[in-house]
Amino acid sequence: MNSSSPDIHIDAADNAEYQRQLSLFSKCSTENGIELIKTGMVIETLPRRERFLDIGAGGGHLTIPIAQQFGMTTIVEPNPCQAEIFQRRCPDFRIYNNCWIDIDLGDKRFDLILCSHVLYYIPEGIWMQTVEKMYRYLSPDGCLIIVMQSPLGEVADFFNSFTTYDVPILDLARDVIDLYGDDAVLLQYFQNEIYSESLDDVVEIGLFLLLDQRFDARKSEIAEYFRMHHKVNGGYLIKQDEILLVIRKSPGHIGTAEG
Repeated sequence: MNSSSPDIHIDAADNAEYQRQLSLFSKCSTENGIELIKTGMVIETLPRRERFLDIGAGGGHLTIPIAQQFGMTTIVEPNPCQAEIFQRRCPDFRIYNNCWIDIDLGDKRFDLILCSHVLYYIPEGIWMQTVEKMYRYLSPDGCLIIVMQSPLGEVADFFNSFTTYDVPILDLARDVIDLYGDDAVLLQYFQNEIYSESLDDVVEIGLFLLLDQRFDARKSEIAEYFRMHHKVNGGYLIKQDEILLVIRKSPGHIGTAEG
């Protein structure tokens, strides 16, 4: 999952396949429930719950329940198929079908910004620039939540068996603390489980996590990996370690990012 590695080839052309794998992952993983709890704890600390921005909303499993706690919800979603689904399902949402790096939200400010499993799609060299741009759109005392896969744990081991996994989330956390201060940053570690009785389903989830359609040709190798490392009574179990990075904007800090 190294965004600068030639192993990674993110192809969003096959939307139907992406939607199917995303739905399967959501069904088999406890991630959304745990992430909702973690996000809810942050929301409870907000002085205002007027505007919510979700960057890369995916299937909306987090977006829709979180939106119920805010007066207005905005989505930035680069996948045109997913953006269209949101437009039909949630007509009250403000939806931008564009990449975050290209978006201009003008003078809009948000009490909560969520960026869950999105930075993989952005070159590592502009991660801090990307985060600063998100920070600029925060309201005073607003919070930015970034969720990413941990470089440790069973899913990371799976990545390292098939590609290069060196996403520098801890380097990002250090840079964020250097810029905004230790008091403004909260780093939490959490773990969820991916379980299915079906080996075929687990292989499809593995392909979804690898973010690269070229691994379709290695399904038999992926299946053998899960048989060897993750077979349990009645199915297959994978533990996924993740990191939740929270940045709170102090009232006196205006941020440094350019539009």
